Amino acid sequence: MGSQLSTLSSADFQRFERDGYVVVRQAFSPTDGLAMERQWWQELEDTHNIRRDDRFSWRQIRGDLKAAKHDPSQARILTERVRGVFDDLLGKDAWSPPRDWGRVLVTFPEPGAWELPARRWHWDNPCELHLDHPTALFVVSFIGSVASQGGGTLILSGSPRLLIGHERRIPADRRLGLGIRRWDQFGRSDPWLMALTGQAPTPADRIAAFMDTETIVEGVPLRVVELTGEPGDMVFCHPAMVHCVSPNRGARPRFMRIKQQFLTREGRQLSSRLERPDS
Repeated sequence: MGSQLSTLSSADFQRFERDGYVVVRQAFSPTDGLAMERQWWQELEDTHNIRRDDRFSWRQIRGDLKAAKHDPSQARILTERVRGVFDDLLGKDAWSPPRDWGRVLVTFPEPGAWELPARRWHWDNPCELHLDHPTALFVVSFIGSVASQGGGTLILSGSPRLLIGHERRIPADRRLGLGIRRWDQFGRSDPWLMALTGQAPTPADRIAAFMDTETIVEGVPLRVVELTGEPGDMVFCHPAMVHCVSPNRGARPRFMRIKQQFLTREGRQLSSRLERPDS
């Protein structure tokens, strides 16, 4: 990986290794993204009586859109460019096309000031699967336009390097995997992280403290990044990326898909061993 790049630049690859993510603009066709957005709006109207041209009908729904989850048009996301990014980050023969592109996320705007959350910071993949190299990716696809403070997922740039470093220092029989205990333990590992995750007094200006500049923790530069983009844009993250839901204080709903665990074949084998340690 990284020696013979087909799609990403060397700067892109270095950014992924340093910060744990890379943004690819127009990874798939914006026209296809807008077509999916129209289908999502149609399902919202048919199933929830939420109409695009009637803001008074907008409200947060329970669960995800079911038809959109399995809509066959999502196959158009896997363009040659996207295939090239997977090849560059995971290895050319390491992965298989996904059956779907993950959760369908619709977040309607709500009134109030935008605030950087202090709770619910977490990651979705066991670090133990990725000690030597990533055996999965965490992939975000933009179906609609998502502007700043418009509900885009928040990620903690640099967090995969810090997490993997922590995991390597823990004996294998004492690793905690995932869950609230593990997430809280990470949040308590440094004063800056404690303030970010609400386990210590927080700065008055959280945006300035956590988003405007990088802070070095154990030699790793950390910064909260808000994911924004246009239809067709994608963000490819290390699977152990710390992230958090973000409030939507914008003018339109957030339409995104998140594939939390795009496992390689090696990743599936390692995951199976962790689930059945006695096999």
